Amino acid sequence: MLPGQPERIPWTWFDTQTYTTAVTTTLDFFQSVNADKNLSNMVAAGQIPAPQFFDLYHASIAYLLPVTASAIIAAPTAAGAVTDVRNLSNGAAVLTIADKNYWQGSQFMLPCGGGPQATVAVAGVVAAPNFAQYNYANNGDSDLRNRYNFWGDITLPANQNFVWRLTWSAPITLFATSLIRVWMDGYLYRRVL
Repeated sequence: MLPGQPERIPWTWFDTQTYTTAVTTTLDFFQSVNADKNLSNMVAAGQIPAPQFFDLYHASIAYLLPVTASAIIAAPTAAGAVTDVRNLSNGAAVLTIADKNYWQGSQFMLPCGGGPQATVAVAGVVAAPNFAQYNYANNGDSDLRNRYNFWGDITLPANQNFVWRLTWSAPITLFATSLIRVWMDGYLYRRVL
């Protein structure tokens, strides 16, 4: 460490928003300070406060959907977690810093693992005609190595507005209103204490 230089530590910023079924088409992340630190760790609305700045290495989206029961015979159209993840991941994502887009693409490109993952477990006795089963899914296998990598080439400067925006062409009817979390891994530069 050089005198007057900031310290560099591994850091994750995260924020959680509610997707209201059949209503939501846009969600903006990191725009407010949440009192519940289980939902967000932002310390200033829409910016990293001075004298800190952040080098972005990875970004991910997690759909925090409830476990659901569905009929596996009608899987392509059945309501449930697997279908919800598929539909949500078809939306768009964009990172904007100071009114300039620094990354945009489909939400499926920002997995919290290696792509959509579905698990189906038998709900009691499997019987005709519907073969009802519990199912849950997320946007990727839970392997932290499988994330979109920015290689640290995007810096969130101090006191500069930024937003992660998720959009969908039309409201999606989910099995239930659910939470969505966006997080950014990288290195935080801050004043040495």
